[in-house]
Amino acid sequence: METLLDRGAENDVGEAEAAIARLAAAPADDGLVIREIWLPRLRALLARAHGDEAAYRDYRDRYRDIATCLDFEGHMKWAAAMP
Repeated sequence: METLLDRGAENDVGEAEAAIARLAAAPADDGLVIREIWLPRLRALLARAHGDEAAYRDYRDRYRDIATCLDFEGHMKWAAAMP
């Protein structure tokens, strides 16, 4: 999904949006941490691709909070790098 958003070809944002929606809607056990940390990151990047800076900041901040709460160092670095 990140590659699609980075590439930014005509249909890429729509494809990324559909993939994020499928991930969010997929059945999962309660508390599936991997999904819970990736969704706000991907939604932030999607919001940025749409030019929605308010939503971007909201999802970015959620991503930072989750990464910090879970003490996931790699995600904490990625989240800190998001302007």
